[in-house]
Amino acid sequence: MQKESVRAFKNELRNYNYYLYRVTSLENSIEFLYDRLGGVKGIDPSKEPTHAQPNKELEWKLRDDISRLEAKKRIVEAKILGIDEILNLIDDPLQTAIKSVYIHREKCIKVAGELYLSSTGLQKRMNKAIEEALDEI
Repeated sequence: MQKESVRAFKNELRNYNYYLYRVTSLENSIEFLYDRLGGVKGIDPSKEPTHAQPNKELEWKLRDDISRLEAKKRIVEAKILGIDEILNLIDDPLQTAIKSVYIHREKCIKVAGELYLSSTGLQKRMNKAIEEALDEI
């Protein structure tokens, strides 16, 4: 029976690609808001103002939205860094096998065959490697 911490880390690995997508999405949203902020009169003189008078309410709303999105982005980036930190504690070829199975979603039996192991043997080795890496932190 695998430990709860190993099971939780495997779930984080399965979400790794989503986290990467989320960071990109948040970066795009932040960039869009900065572009809109540039359209507020008095903020960026090189851009055409969207309003005749300075709109401080809109400016502060955009700044608040940017701050909120940047905070979310930092949280997701921290998750990615945490996953990478744990994976870096695992030696190859198990690190590559773990990435292949949980991040790239390859079949365990295929990865096990490439390493000349049974799928059960590979699962046990991956679980043990993850457990040891989690204990090191």
